Amino acid sequence: ESIKTVLTSPENRILIKRMLIKCADISNPCRPIEQCIEWAGRISEEYFAQTDEEKRQGLPVVMPVFDRNTCSIPKSQISFIDYFITDMFDAWDAFADLPNLMQHLDNNFKYWKGLDERKLRSLRPPPE
Repeated sequence: ESIKTVLTSPENRILIKRMLIKCADISNPCRPIEQCIEWAGRISEEYFAQTDEEKRQGLPVVMPVFDRNTCSIPKSQISFIDYFITDMFDAWDAFADLPNLMQHLDNNFKYWKGLDERKLRSLRPPPE
C-alpha cells in the first residue's frame, strides 16, 4: 500500500526511474559471481588503459589507484561496494525486496574480501 502511495506522485515516479537507472549502471557487485568477476576485469582494464594513456601523455592521473602495476582489484571492489553499493542497494531492497540481488552482493563481497585477505591483487586465485 505504501508503494502505491509513493508511485502516485509524478515526481516520485521520476525519482524512482532515476534511481533504477543509477542502480543498473553500477550493479555489477549484485550479479552472479562469474559475471561479477568478468565485468570487474573489464572495468578494471578500462581504468588501467585510461591511467596508462594519461601517463603516456603526461596528463594528471585521475585514478592513481588504477595503475596496472600496483592495483589490487579485490581492494578496489571492496571499496566500491563499501562506499557506493551497500547503502544504495540496502535502501532499494527495503523498497522493492530484492533477496537474490542482495545474496549476490553478499557472496561477491565475501569473494573479494577472501582474495584480499590472501594478499592477492588479481581477479581470481591462482590455480591450485
